[in-house]
Amino acid sequence: MTHFWANGSPIQVWLDARQQPAQVQWERRMHAVIRIDNQWRIDRGWWRLRIQRDYFKVHTRDGMLIVIYHDLLTDQWYLQRLYD
Repeated sequence: MTHFWANGSPIQVWLDARQQPAQVQWERRMHAVIRIDNQWRIDRGWWRLRIQRDYFKVHTRDGMLIVIYHDLLTDQWYLQRLYD
């Protein structure tokens, strides 16, 4: 079962030297990123409510596969999807 948060669940993210996610803090727990499977940018809605985000599909050391995104307009990070 996949858990999906349409508006995202707030997280904190620490970046590595290449500005890629290296650690994620969610629900007061730290999760080290061991691999980034995919990365993409969404930039749409300029004519209405603009959405500008960088998405990352990552694996963590403790076995989570998650999709996180960085809202480029607010500089906030969110967890959007958790795969079981």
